[in-house]
Amino acid sequence: MASADIPLSVARALALVRSLGSVSEAARILGVSQPAVSKGIAQLEHNLGTQLLRRGNRPLGLTEEGGAVADYAHRADLLHDQLLARLEDARSNRTGTVRLGSFGSSASFQILPRTLSDFARASPGIRVEILEFPDEELEEALEDGIVDLAIMSLTDADTLEIASVASDRLVGLVSDGHPLAGRERVTPEEMAGYPFILTKGGSGPLVERWFAAAGVSPKVTHTILQVNSILALVEAGLGISIIAEMALPKSEGRYRVLNLSPEAPRSFGFVRRQGTARSYAAEQFWRFCCRHPID
Repeated sequence: MASADIPLSVARALALVRSLGSVSEAARILGVSQPAVSKGIAQLEHNLGTQLLRRGNRPLGLTEEGGAVADYAHRADLLHDQLLARLEDARSNRTGTVRLGSFGSSASFQILPRTLSDFARASPGIRVEILEFPDEELEEALEDGIVDLAIMSLTDADTLEIASVASDRLVGLVSDGHPLAGRERVTPEEMAGYPFILTKGGSGPLVERWFAAAGVSPKVTHTILQVNSILALVEAGLGISIIAEMALPKSEGRYRVLNLSPEAPRSFGFVRRQGTARSYAAEQFWRFCCRHPID
């Protein structure tokens, strides 16, 4: 390697490219020119001696090495924010901050608003900071101590304590005028025949396993993180999709929600690692979750 330095600005740009699929969109959000971002990425590739972008793909994606650099930026920013939160707690004489990991839209739309509102009334001196990750990264965030606890899909990990278990399921999404719109249930084989929008959220691996169990692969034309973006593409007839039912907004749109056959249930709950040191704030929030089941 010519240099081991990894500029955070370039790493942050790669993180945006991963979520947006575009260097120009990443540059726009960062407030710099597209050529500057491209030059920074190219220079880092030269310094590290490895390719970071998959330039032949649309939307643009990252190589495994590029993903690792993007993860580095994400973790560096989280640790920076964590330090600032602790300093602010001390300055404001708060009793602490809880860093809560979340698996995304399902929790944000259906669970956390009520839970956090009730907890704020019970413990007004404690601040809860929400950090969203895909499920597989949530476990790493717990392991690394980036978050104190998380609400996530449950696994068989015996190093986790679990509270307030609830259930959800995957559902299919098609536009009103789609050939499958009149169906009550759809199979993997039927959905695999149409352009497919794959969620990059916590449900993504579950969707892929649902297709794999039937021995078929979806025709993935778009890979999207935000639920609202998925719904917009489905409504426009640009593809069909599968997401968690709890991730759906309460307002109705120009799409149909279909049951899956076979069904694809999932369980989730608040979890934390066993045997780790805990702050007063994190312990209070955990006890609150144990006393107030998810409904």
